Amino acid sequence: MLRCTICATESQSTLCLACRSLLSKPQNGCPTCGKPLPHDDTTLCGECLASAPDFDAVIYASLYQYPIDHWVHQLKFGAHLAAAQVMAEALLPLLESIPHQVPLLAMPLHPSRLRQRGYNQAHEIARTIAQKQNRALLLDTLVRNKATQMQAALREKQRAANVRGAFSCPTNIPHRHVLLVDDVMTTGQTLRAAAKSLKKAGVQQVTAVVFARSKG
Repeated sequence: MLRCTICATESQSTLCLACRSLLSKPQNGCPTCGKPLPHDDTTLCGECLASAPDFDAVIYASLYQYPIDHWVHQLKFGAHLAAAQVMAEALLPLLESIPHQVPLLAMPLHPSRLRQRGYNQAHEIARTIAQKQNRALLLDTLVRNKATQMQAALREKQRAANVRGAFSCPTNIPHRHVLLVDDVMTTGQTLRAAAKSLKKAGVQQVTAVVFARSKG
């Protein structure tokens, strides 16, 4: 018998049924970014209508709220790497409909941030998904060449400027569709900037895959 990674109770998987029930998703969301919408609304959200993102869709396991936000913080800032497996396994069923030939790509950290933290939480999630679904995991394909400030510390209008020009791709990418993996999506500005660079490098379709997405 395993123990739940989150609460340590006996479980048949890395996430017990009680903790799994804490994952929450809206019944209806924006077709592109996944933002929660009223049940009868089938159009794009205001942000996507005003400025279409370079990513084509967002897949996520839960809204970013308590205690999900605590799990993300444990992984990102507390070196609780076992949480990456939990997040990956929560995403696995949502990715089954996407052909396994579509490769994964982890949102990169700037080298200075990687040295400070010692690991890339997005890579840890992507690595587990790659192993479980036998998908290719692309390395050194997307580079973060700008040491940006932490997005969470900035106001919404500052976030786009913070990540503008932050990413590049050293070579053209020979894949039509890629899955771009990250731990959390707030305003989506980082995903927009990364997807823009991927499309400049030849990718036609970018699906963002995040464990949690903010309500706004």
